Amino acid sequence: MRAGARGPLADLKRRLDGALVAPGEARTARWVHAGVAAVVGWRLAARDWTVLADRAPDLRTHTNLLGWVPDLPAAGLVAVQVVGVLAAAAAVARWRPRLAFTVAWACYLVLCGLWSSSGKVMHNDVLTVWVGAVWLFAGPPGRGVPPAERAVRWGWPPRASLAVLGGIYFLTGFQKLVHSGPHWAYSDNMRWVLLEGAHSSPFGAAFPQAIANLPVVPQLLASGALLLELASPFLLYGRWTRAPFALAVAAMHTSIWACLGLDYSAWVLTAAAVALPTGLAPWVALRTSRAGGRLARPTSPPRPA
Repeated sequence: MRAGARGPLADLKRRLDGALVAPGEARTARWVHAGVAAVVGWRLAARDWTVLADRAPDLRTHTNLLGWVPDLPAAGLVAVQVVGVLAAAAAVARWRPRLAFTVAWACYLVLCGLWSSSGKVMHNDVLTVWVGAVWLFAGPPGRGVPPAERAVRWGWPPRASLAVLGGIYFLTGFQKLVHSGPHWAYSDNMRWVLLEGAHSSPFGAAFPQAIANLPVVPQLLASGALLLELASPFLLYGRWTRAPFALAVAAMHTSIWACLGLDYSAWVLTAAAVALPTGLAPWVALRTSRAGGRLARPTSPPRPA
C-alpha cells in the first residue's frame, strides 16, 4: 500500500466496512429474520385491505412505484393477504424461510403500494417494508446450523437491518429540522398538534388537551422525540444501547397513539425485532457459554455486533 493511502478517512472507511461485514452469530440472524417476518405477517393479517375495493378509480394517482398495478376486487385483495400471512408463518417456522419471506414481503409491498396509490404514503408501514427489504438479499441459517456458528453471511444482514432502522429514524428527525428548524421542538408547535389531534385520542379529547396546556411539557415531549430520532444511529451502533433504544421508541410511539390516536405499532415491533436480538445476543452467548461449563469469552471483537 502506498504511504499516502493511509489516513483518518481511510481508517474510518476500513472500520465502518469491518463493522458491517464482520462475522456474526447464526442465532442473531435467525432471530432478526423471524422477528421481521412476524411483523410483516401481523401487519398483513391485522388490516382490512378489502376497503381498497370500494375506492373510486379516480382517486388513484398512479404515480408511486406500484401505481401500474390494476385495482383488485375484494376477493383478489383477500387472496394476496392470505398468501402473505401463510408465507410469513412459514418463514417464522423456518420452512423454506428465504423463499417464504420473499413471498410475504412481496404481498405486503403490493397491498401497501395499492393503499398508498391514492397519494398518501403509508408512514405506518414504511419502516417495516424497508427493513424487510434487507432480507431479500440474505437467507437465515438452516436448521442444521449451530446457533453459535459465526460467519460473515450471518453477520451482515442484522447489521444492515440496524443501519436501515437507524437511517430511517434519523431522517424523520432530520426532515423536521429541514422544514421547521429547532422551532419544531421549542415553539408551541407540539401544543397545537396535541390540541388539533385531541379528538382522535382513544382516551378522549380531555387527555391530550390537559397535556397541551401544561407549561413546558409539550416542548419537552417534542425535544425528546427529536433527540431520539437524531441520535438513533449512535444508539444502534453500540450493542448495549440497542435495548434501551427499543424501549424509548415504544414509549414515544405509545405516547403518540395515546394523544393523537396514530398507530405506529409496526415501527415499535420492527425496532424491537432488530434491536433486541442484536443487543441481547452477546448476553445470551455468555450465559450459554457459562451454562456449558466453559470459560466465558467475548463473543466478538470490540465492534458493533
